[in-house]
Amino acid sequence: MKLKVIVLILLATVQIFAVSQKSVEFYVKKYIEQKTHSHVENIETVSTYEVGDTNGWHVYFLSVDIKTKMGNVYRKRHLSQVVFGKDKKITFVLKDKKGRNYAKILKPLVPQSAYDKRHLLVGNENAKHKILLISDPFCPYCQEIVPPLITAVQQHPDLFALYSYQLPLVRIHPASKVVTKVMVLLHEEGKVEDYKKMYHLLVSEKERRESVILKAIEKKIGRKFTHKELMNPKIKEILDFDKAMKKRLFVTGTPTIFIDGVWDTTRMAYKRYIKEAEEVSLVPQKEEEEGFFSSLFNFD
Repeated sequence: MKLKVIVLILLATVQIFAVSQKSVEFYVKKYIEQKTHSHVENIETVSTYEVGDTNGWHVYFLSVDIKTKMGNVYRKRHLSQVVFGKDKKITFVLKDKKGRNYAKILKPLVPQSAYDKRHLLVGNENAKHKILLISDPFCPYCQEIVPPLITAVQQHPDLFALYSYQLPLVRIHPASKVVTKVMVLLHEEGKVEDYKKMYHLLVSEKERRESVILKAIEKKIGRKFTHKELMNPKIKEILDFDKAMKKRLFVTGTPTIFIDGVWDTTRMAYKRYIKEAEEVSLVPQKEEEEGFFSSLFNFD
């Protein structure tokens, strides 16, 4: 496969014996500090793996904390940087033969810590496939995709375990700030059917008044939530964890779906697994066939 590679200018005058995780972190740190005149306080590789069909290129997902001066004030910023490395080369851009930048079509692998019991919405934690969902109840694509996904997992609990994370896009959907808090409570209580209904509330996504949003929820599911309930410290703890996981996985939009640790760009891969499982179940097993024929013919 023909690849287009743009190597960092910084490295043109530097001899690299071999690309490694540490060398990637070192040179990217130097590059950022030279180009932005900022101080890199911390740089960490959160995930790395070999990119398929690239003849040995590896992708590195870096979490970078910097301190930059703006006027007379120093401000801290967080950067999510994707870098590629092979042999003695390090680059920010690696394209396939179609001209697609791998940095735009790859994401980190899901860490095992993401599959905790408090995020398991439906399905069996020991199921064959693990699905991690990050969504916003007012995202149009989420409204279309998420409820059927939840239902599919409910119907195939031994095939899937669905772990649900909240990503309220409050800048464009202010109402999601309140609704996601309610969803955390419904999740904790195991009210999955009510949870699904949060994706189809009759209230504007631009609504900011908590009382109006809670009234819409009450009309939808027949339950009244209070401001005091939404101020439960456990809700903030869970949403903070969700926000950190969003950063860890380089997620910027919704819905984002990972299956078995890998980003599902189609958001529909689970349907393929259901179809495969159903096809397997239709194939008669050898023991069943033998038992069937022996019941027809008694050779004693």
